[in-house]
Amino acid sequence: MSAERPSEAVTRGLVQLAANHFRGLGVEPGRRIALQVEPDAAGVAAILGASLTGATVSPFHPVWTHEETLRVVQAFRPHVFIAASDAHAPQGLDVGVRVVPLERVGRGAGRAGEESGASGLPTWVLWTSGTSGRAPRGIVCSHRAFEESARAVAGRLRLGPSDRWLCTLSPAHVGGLALILRAVTLRSELHAPGRFRVEGVSKALDRDGITHASLVPTQLQRLLDLRRDQPVPSALRCLLIGGAAPPPGLVEEALERGYPVALTWGMTEAASQVATADTARVRGKPGSVGPPLEGVELRVVPEATPILGEGNAGGELFIRSPTLAEGVYRGPDEAPAPLTDDQGWYPTGDLGRLDAEGDLWIVGRSSDRIISGGVNVSPEEVEAAIARHPAIREVAVLGLPDPEWGERVVAVAVLRPGAEEPTLEDLRRFLEGILAPPKRPRQVRYVDRLPRNANGKVDRSALRDRPLGEA
Repeated sequence: MSAERPSEAVTRGLVQLAANHFRGLGVEPGRRIALQVEPDAAGVAAILGASLTGATVSPFHPVWTHEETLRVVQAFRPHVFIAASDAHAPQGLDVGVRVVPLERVGRGAGRAGEESGASGLPTWVLWTSGTSGRAPRGIVCSHRAFEESARAVAGRLRLGPSDRWLCTLSPAHVGGLALILRAVTLRSELHAPGRFRVEGVSKALDRDGITHASLVPTQLQRLLDLRRDQPVPSALRCLLIGGAAPPPGLVEEALERGYPVALTWGMTEAASQVATADTARVRGKPGSVGPPLEGVELRVVPEATPILGEGNAGGELFIRSPTLAEGVYRGPDEAPAPLTDDQGWYPTGDLGRLDAEGDLWIVGRSSDRIISGGVNVSPEEVEAAIARHPAIREVAVLGLPDPEWGERVVAVAVLRPGAEEPTLEDLRRFLEGILAPPKRPRQVRYVDRLPRNANGKVDRSALRDRPLGEA
């Protein structure tokens, strides 16, 4: 893996220097190393160097607060902690944790050519809290699961050594780690400029021959906004969009402007992608995430109480796959808690349906369902309807406690530039004929931006904690 600019090059030499340094610190099979690094050349080299030690490796997100980092350190109990810099090194760690700033990695580790090879396959622990606000939990993934995922994704998107991927997702995000490990498996190039900055990404797409990039929907929106009058980069073959459901209209806008968009649905527990729609399928069925990847079994279990007016709403999605995680991290001396039932099926908590051609459509999360006046309401359905209003750029819908309805439907919206705020009455009138009365919001609030977690998903728990006032 390499890039033209030295500051963005991920070379075998850098990876080997990092591996040699970690081994010198005692990192080996049976030991644990945490790395809180950016998706730049040094950070990616550190991740890959750690993988060569055969240890249990856990990427931490640099945007975590000190308190969040300490909480995960206490759960994971690493022997070595690699901090993005001296400034990122958390205080108050256990005395058994050795903290090393990233800029010191490779110093005194011997020459890059002094290779001792891999020490066995690593085990990965990724931390996820979803959008429900629960405490982070560690998902234990085998390296072979990521290799299986890489081969399945390569078959779906027709990937190979000639690809040049832009790496801006954090390695602590399963999509970011999967991208890095997929590049190694497929021997493709990796361009690692660091954390997503829209101006830098736009320049890299024009300048550096990028063929593929993985983005979350908010990043795609920022890129489209910035490149309003610019053509699609000539080398670009695929923008893979995942991590969260795109807001209504975003995919259509990208397609209309000629961007080669692919959509994917996945999760940490499945080493990233589960179903993926390639660019041709997205053009034919905007919004579908395509069929499951090769080797992935998908089962739709209908809900006991269907949603009013949705027709074929499908049900909860269960998967069985060689890419599934080994379980939930319980501590260094315990086996992971199993994720699946005795037949190997994992309940994802996501809701979806399969159409007649086998393409998957995601409906939402079972945990986000709102029950208002005894009626099940899908936030995603309400969000899609509200987003059709010409003044609304994006919106999140949630249920808040209500003494009369049990839960009331609340919309938190971001306006388009220059638009005037629709009143609640205006919005409810607009939704007549689109949504049944129980689904229409009983409260609306406007904000400058929606809160999102490190993975780009709307943080509904943060919205619930905000004082939104009375209806």
